[in-house]
Amino acid sequence: METTAGNQLALALFDDLAARGESIESAPKELGFRRSNAFAKIVDLGLAARRLVDIAYFLVAETSDVREQYRVDYGLLRWLMCTTSQNRRHLEKLVEEAQKAGIVLSEVDVNDSERRRWGRIPLMGSAFIVNGEFVFKVDKDLQVAIKKPSASHFLNLRYVFASIYSKILFDRLTPYLEDGITPWFELDFLRVWMDCANKETYAEFKHFKAKVLNRAISDIKAVTGMHLEMDTKNIPGSKRVGQVRFALQDQQPPDAQKTAFLILKSLYETLQQEFGLNQTEINEIITKRDQFTDEKINKAIEYTRFKVHEGKVTRRAAGYLMKALREGWVLGELDVHIKQQADRNESNRLTAGRESDIRDKHLQAAANERARTEIEHGWEHFNQLPEDAQNELVEAFCTSQAADLAARRIKVQRSELPAHLLDANVHGAFGSFVASSVKRAARANRDSGV
Repeated sequence: METTAGNQLALALFDDLAARGESIESAPKELGFRRSNAFAKIVDLGLAARRLVDIAYFLVAETSDVREQYRVDYGLLRWLMCTTSQNRRHLEKLVEEAQKAGIVLSEVDVNDSERRRWGRIPLMGSAFIVNGEFVFKVDKDLQVAIKKPSASHFLNLRYVFASIYSKILFDRLTPYLEDGITPWFELDFLRVWMDCANKETYAEFKHFKAKVLNRAISDIKAVTGMHLEMDTKNIPGSKRVGQVRFALQDQQPPDAQKTAFLILKSLYETLQQEFGLNQTEINEIITKRDQFTDEKINKAIEYTRFKVHEGKVTRRAAGYLMKALREGWVLGELDVHIKQQADRNESNRLTAGRESDIRDKHLQAAANERARTEIEHGWEHFNQLPEDAQNELVEAFCTSQAADLAARRIKVQRSELPAHLLDANVHGAFGSFVASSVKRAARANRDSGV
C-alpha cells in the first residue's frame, strides 16, 4: 500500500495500520491527518457545503472531548459562512448536501489484494436550527480523527474561492505545503481528484488545463497569496502531457489560517458581547458584508471606543457603532493626537495636584509638630513657675481670644476655664498661650537690654 497523505485519514479512522503491522501512533509524522484530506474520497459536495463542513469540523476540533452534539450561534454560523443571504432554506439545503456526502475509506493488503477493508462515514449527522442555534452531530469515529493531538488541522474558513475546483485543488495541495512540491500525478488520477473524470470536455489536457487547472491556480493565488506553479511531463516518446506536479509555497505562517478564523470569530463576539449588537443589527452587517468589510468594522469599533472614552456616547454603544459603520466614520490621526495631548495635559494637571497635596500635607505635618512642641514647652515652663506666677498666667489666658474659642468649644464661661485646663480642647490652647507669653517676655528683655 503506497504511503500517501491522502490515505492517512482512512488509516486513522480504521484506528490501526493492520496492513503494515503498525499502530496509528507509529505512522510517519509528516503524514499526520489534515482536514483537507477528509475530502480525498468525497463526492457530491459543492463549494458552499464544503465551507459548512469546514466550520462544523473546526468547532469539533476546538474541544478535546468527543461529544454527542455541537452547538453554534446561528448568527455566528452565517457570519463564518460569509453569506449575505437571509434565505434559511439555502442553509438547509447545504446541510442536506453535507449529510448525503460521506468519506469513503478503503485499504488493500499489499501482500494479498483479496484482503480489503471498506467503510463509509457521513460528513454530518443529524442537524437542527432551533432557538437561534445550529445544532449538529458528527460521527464519533470521525471526531476522534479530527481531534487527534498529532493532527495538522489546517482550516481555510477565511478563504472564499470563486469555484469548486479552486477549493478542491487547494484542499488537495495543503498536505504538501511543508515539502513545497507534490509528486508527479497521472492526468487520469488528477481528473478524478478534481471531480472531472466523467466530463468529456476535459479529456483533452488543453481544455482541462485552461478551464480547470489554470483558473483554480489563479484563484488560489489571488485569494491566499500562495506562490503556486504547475509543471508538466510528457509521456515518454510522445508530445502528449502525461503527468503534472505542483510547486507551492505558503506566504503565511503555518497557523495563519486557523488564526484568521479565530480573528473572524473574535470580531463577531466583540460586536455581540462588547458592543451588545442585537440580532437585527448583526443581520444588517451580515447581509452587507461586501460593504461592511472587516477593515471598516474594525475602524468603526476603534472610532466608537474612542468616543466612549471621551464620554460622547450617552446611550447605546451598539447604536453609535452602527451609525459609525453606515456613515463610514473613522478615527483620524489628528483626532488621536489631540486626544493624546489632552490626556497628557490632564495627566500633568493631576500629577501637579497630587504633588501639591503632598507638599501641603508635609507642611501641615511640620506645622502640627511645631505646635505640639510649642504646647509641650509652654506647659513645661508653666509647671516650673511659682503658684502666684501660674495664677497670673491663667488669669491672662482667660481674657485672651484663644480662651474665648476654647470656652465656646467646651461650652463653658471663660471664668470657668481654670478648672478645665487639662481638657483636650483647652490644654493645647493654654500651652500655646504660655509659650507665646514666654517668647514675648524674652523678646522684650532683649529689646530693653536686660
